[in-house]
Amino acid sequence: MDDLLTLISQNNHQFSDEFVEWLPANEHVWKAFVNETMKIRARGRTHYSSYTIVEFLRHYSAVQEAGGEWKINNNHRPYLPRLFDLCYPQMAGMFEYRTLTKPLRNQH
Repeated sequence: MDDLLTLISQNNHQFSDEFVEWLPANEHVWKAFVNETMKIRARGRTHYSSYTIVEFLRHYSAVQEAGGEWKINNNHRPYLPRLFDLCYPQMAGMFEYRTLTKPLRNQH
């Protein structure tokens, strides 16, 4: 987790404070996002929707998990693919980005 937070800190203009606060308690969501993205890549896809992956994870957790759904707020959705591209630069381009509307991290 420290490596992820360092990477985010080095690219703080791409992430909101809210996402940074959310991530440590939801590392399992991040790992599931990466896992599903890797499965899609293994099937030969070089472009895919992060929205679809997040919705799949929501559905899967609702069906499989006892005790409720995972906490995947729509406000965090745009940051998962950005973090993926930073962690796996050899796979960059898998996702397209829209202009962020949420306030980003303080850039000081």
